[in-house]
Formats: sequence, structure tokens, C-alpha cells
Amino acid sequence: GDDDAAAGVAKKQRELGMITEMIHVASLIHDDVLDDADTRRGGDAIHKMFSNKVAVLSGDYLLARASVMLARLADPRVVEVMARALDSLVSGEIMQIKTTQAASKKKSGDGDERRRPGSAPTLYARARAAFEESSFQLAKTGLFPTFRPNTDVEMTTYIRKSYYKTASLICDACKSTALLAGYDSESSIVSASEEFGYHLGLAFQIIDDVLDFAVSSDDLGKPAGADLSLGLATAPVLYAAQEHPKLRPLIDRRFKAKGDIQLAFDLVHDSRGLDLARKLAQYHAQRAVDAIVKAAPPSDARDALVSLCYVVLTRSS
Repeated sequence: GDDDAAAGVAKKQRELGMITEMIHVASLIHDDVLDDADTRRGGDAIHKMFSNKVAVLSGDYLLARASVMLARLADPRVVEVMARALDSLVSGEIMQIKTTQAASKKKSGDGDERRRPGSAPTLYARARAAFEESSFQLAKTGLFPTFRPNTDVEMTTYIRKSYYKTASLICDACKSTALLAGYDSESSIVSASEEFGYHLGLAFQIIDDVLDFAVSSDDLGKPAGADLSLGLATAPVLYAAQEHPKLRPLIDRRFKAKGDIQLAFDLVHDSRGLDLARKLAQYHAQRAVDAIVKAAPPSDARDALVSLCYVVLTRSS
């Protein structure tokens, strides 16, 4: 009956949750190898405990098992959506490597800008629109600076990379959950689920970048200031650069000169960078809440999703 059908859907959605987390953990293991990170979530990174080969194979195994479980869901639409999530994760890592090596001055119209099936705008256009809309809304508060052209491009690139590396998996998992519930790909519920995951994922990543400056290594579970060590200019740094132009040459040389990392760390703390980045995260969290409240009727499940947005904003690790 209906109860059996609902139980079957719920079982598949739980399995999708497992698949998503397996993909997530695999991406963390591989990231740690690429970044040569010593710790992860307070413990030794797998490649430090064993070797790079073991770590890479461990990540590959998780992805292989996730792929098998994904196929067993027997929903081609979900397989396609989650396969795109994998594609986005790898694209995000490649993009980060290119950024940190400063080896490629990519333009918005290059070959990596592919249209996602089922989505009209390109990823770049979507990131650009999200940044411009959030900047416009936040500028009206009088708190946010007007970006200079170079920082504007950098912030758009930052949002785009955050989508690839973090928000894409959350976004596509949320969309897949709605598809498994039987909704049509073009339905408002599926669109709202995708929008919820998109903005929740961006909020999560922005807060993650704030925590890189705001909490200790022990609380964070990885080295504080790790992004600076990797040559990455995240939202707090880009906002701080608006107040402290001396950050510009540090950003351009990827914090590679002696003393750059400490100076950048200090300048971020001596600016509104962290506060403005938190407000940007709050904006995206609110957009996630708006999306799910608009589409879903009142229920414990909807309340839990709204609470999740609050948890993302208030987490300390």
C-alpha cells in the first residue's frame, strides 16, 4: 500500500545519504593527499598514517562502492545528477590547483564552462548571478564595500570554486532526494530542493573559510590558516583586501614570500573581513530557508532543514 511505497522511498533516500557521505569522505581523503595536509578532523590524515598510495586507493574504493550503491537505486535521473556532482568535485579540485599555481588565466568562456543538463545557466553564470545578487542586497545595508573590478572577478571565481568543491554535492544530493520521492525533474519541489542545497552548500563553505581564521587548530580539526598556506584567497581575505590594499600583492603572489601568511592573517583580523564573510554566509543560509519554506508544507522535516541552516552558521568546527 501507500505505507509500503513511502517506506521504500525513505529507504532509497537513506541510501542516497550514505552514498553522498561516501563521496564526501573520498573527496576529503584525496584532498588531503593533494594538499599534503597533516591532519583531518583532529586526527592524522590517512596518507600520514599509511601512505599516499593507500590513501588514494581508499578514496577510490569509497567512490567505487558509492557508484555500485548508486546504480542499485535504479533511477537513471539520480545516477546522472550524482555523476555530475562527482564531475564538479574533480573540476573544483583542478580549478583550485590552477588557482594556487597561478598557471592559468582562465576566461569565463573557456572549454570548462559546460551547461549542466537541466540547468539553463552555466556554472559560471550561476555563480556570478549569486554573487552579484548577494552583493547588491548586502550593499543596501551600508556595511558592504563596492568591489573593485579585480576583486569582483576574484569573488565570482571564489563562489564558483565553492560551488564546485562543496555546494555541488549538497545541491545535487538534495535534488536527487526529491527525484527519489517521485517528483518530476521540472517540478517546483525539485527546483526548490536544488536551490536549498545550493545556498546551504555555499553558506557551509563560506563559514568553513571563516573558521580557518577564527578558531584554533584543535577546535577546527585541521591547521588554522591552512587556506593561506595553500595560496588561497577566500572570502575573509578578499573582503579584508578592500580595507587593506597592502593585501593585494600578497594575494597576487599566493602568500609565498616569507611572512606573507602571518601578515595576511593579522590583516584579516584587523578588518571587517570575517564579519562580512559571515554576513555573506547568512545571506545564503536565508536563501536556503526561503527556498524550502516556499516549497514544502509545515512539518517536522521542514523544521529540521531550517534548523540545519542555523547549525551551519553557528558551528565552530
